[in-house]
Amino acid sequence: MVNDYKSIQIEGKTVFAKAVFSNFLREIKSFSADEACFMFLSKGSFNLRTPDKVIPFRQGDGMLAKCGNYYVERPAGTDGNLEVIAVYFHPVMVKSFFPTDLSLANFKPDFDASQFPMDEMLRLFMDGINFLLDHPEAVSDNLILLKTKELLLLLAKTDQAPSVHAFIASLFKPYEYDFRETVLRNATANLSLPEYAHLCNMSLATFKRRFSAIFGESPTQFFTKEKLKKATELLAANPATRISDIVYDCGFDTVTHFNKVFKREFGIPPTSWRLSQNAKS
Repeated sequence: MVNDYKSIQIEGKTVFAKAVFSNFLREIKSFSADEACFMFLSKGSFNLRTPDKVIPFRQGDGMLAKCGNYYVERPAGTDGNLEVIAVYFHPVMVKSFFPTDLSLANFKPDFDASQFPMDEMLRLFMDGINFLLDHPEAVSDNLILLKTKELLLLLAKTDQAPSVHAFIASLFKPYEYDFRETVLRNATANLSLPEYAHLCNMSLATFKRRFSAIFGESPTQFFTKEKLKKATELLAANPATRISDIVYDCGFDTVTHFNKVFKREFGIPPTSWRLSQNAKS
C-alpha cells in the first residue's frame, strides 16, 4: 500500500517520484513497459523478483532497471515503511538529449535489473531530486530535462560504457528471457498463475498453453509437485526447522494449506513424515 506519493511530471509523463510503502507483500513494478528507471532506496528493504532471479535491496542501495516485468516483495520477517526515490527514463525524451538509434547497441550489459553502486556524486544527485520533490514550486521543465540528462551522464560514466549513446541504447533493449528457465527459477515462489503470466510477459491463456506444451502438464500440477519436492528436502535436512518457515520457503499460502496438500500427496501430515524419515536414518 502506498502511504505517500509525490511526483514531478513533464508533458504528462512522470520523471521524478518518491513513494512510501507500508503493509505490502508484493507490488508490480511501477514503471511502464517501455521505460527504464533508476531508483534509490532511502529507507527500508525489499526483494526485487525478475523473471530469472531475486535481488535483495537494502537501505542506501541503488537500482538500475531496464524495461521488463518485475515484482517488489517484502523480505520475510521485516516490517516498517519502504521509501524509494525514482527517476524514470522515457525513450522519446532521452532521444532528444542524445540523438541516436535506441534500437541498436554495441554495449549490451547482461542484466535486466541490478544493484548499482551509489558513489558520492550519485548520492548528492538523489538528495537534490528529493529536495525538488519536496519543493515542486522550484521546478521548471528545463530543470527536469537538465537533471535527467545529468543523471544519464553520471550513470554511463559509472557503468563504464564505451559511450553514453551505447549506455542509453542498452537501457531500452529488453532483456531476453527463456520461458522454461523463468518457470524453473520461480517454481517455488508464492505466485498466483496471473502473476506467473505477468512475469513471463504473457496473457494468462497464452501462459497456460505455452506451459502445457513445454512441461506436459498444467501449471497447478507442476508447481504443486515442485513445492512439495522442496518441502520434503527441507523437512529431511533439518529436524529443527519450523513448519511455518518451510511453508514460506516453499511458496505455500498458509500452514493449513500446506498440511492439506502434503497429506493428500503422502497420506500423512508433514510432522509425521519428518518423524518417519528420521527413524529411517
